[in-house]
Amino acid sequence: TRNHSIEKDMILPIVLPTYNEKENVLPLMKEVDRVFSGKRYDYEVLFVDDSSDETPSIIRQLANDNRHIRMIHREGKERTGLATAFIRGFEEANGTYICCLDSDLQHPPKKIVVMLEEAIAENAGIVIASRYTTGGGGSQGLDGRYRKFISIALRYFVQALFVQTRKTTDPGSGYFLFKKNILDGVTLQPRGFKILIEIMMRANYDKVSQIPYTFLPRKNEESKATASQGIELLKHLWFIFQTVPSAGRFVKFCLVGGSGVVVNLGFLYIFVEYLSVGKTVAWLVAVMLSIASNYVLNNIFTYSDRKSFSRAEYVKKLVQYYTTSSLVMLVNFAIYSVGIFIGFHYILAAFVGILFATLLNYILATKIVWKERVKMPEYKLEEI
Repeated sequence: TRNHSIEKDMILPIVLPTYNEKENVLPLMKEVDRVFSGKRYDYEVLFVDDSSDETPSIIRQLANDNRHIRMIHREGKERTGLATAFIRGFEEANGTYICCLDSDLQHPPKKIVVMLEEAIAENAGIVIASRYTTGGGGSQGLDGRYRKFISIALRYFVQALFVQTRKTTDPGSGYFLFKKNILDGVTLQPRGFKILIEIMMRANYDKVSQIPYTFLPRKNEESKATASQGIELLKHLWFIFQTVPSAGRFVKFCLVGGSGVVVNLGFLYIFVEYLSVGKTVAWLVAVMLSIASNYVLNNIFTYSDRKSFSRAEYVKKLVQYYTTSSLVMLVNFAIYSVGIFIGFHYILAAFVGILFATLLNYILATKIVWKERVKMPEYKLEEI
């Protein structure tokens, strides 16, 4: 009953960026109107238009006879790409949910209501139409093997780098719906055209759902995908990696660990070759120095959102890090000793031990040393 009352009063904004889509606007609107015909939902199609052809005049003509259409036309320096067009639409949209799709007819509008009903039924913060699910997913609209390869490679690369994007099989999808309030207090900083990745990495949400859909061949106009857009996407991913603390945390941990390897092996070599220190003692001192180096860098880089600010907390975490690292050292030392025993060069034996210990070290560091801070409940004055 509650869901039905929500549905009856719901207005769904559909944000549609357009750039020279004069052949697509009319058939797209016919499809959208048909999808919502007889449904209990109301809707608004919000065109964010950067066109230099007849597209804006066509939209205006359609809006005269269709109360569901609204347009924001951007001129000159305002035309800063697909992602910023979506953000402008988000700012102007009024509704509990917002739906995003392209205007080139490759995203079938019939899935809009399916996503909305999925969001309501599952109380999902984001619902994604995925090309890579069973039961109807497909990417036939990608032109040629090259674009299909790029799409699949991007999918796996992004999921390998960013844990949050593993909640969907298609983080590069341009067809999705989300609760508007997941952007409350969030500043989106996209570059290029993959706005979904930006939202998944920065927004405040719990549940992600997905539905299958088939990415259709483009009917009118030509694809606007270019090599420069691919470069912008890589810049965007790098920017997310730098600016979102949780983005690629394990990769950051490994980068810090790599610097620790240099410290470890460097001091080990100096102690053994130049200072004639015994290999066991040299190994122990080199490890202790690398642990200190790793702690400082992890506190600044890997766990910047959980770093210590007070001196007491800093020292406490340092002690915890040395304690947990001591457990890892046992694993490391056991492998190092076995390597020496079976005839490995001492540098190689130490390196193998480091590799095996890295994952255990990351788990302990994340769960114990830099564990996620517990948010205290907020109380109103009258509740106290």
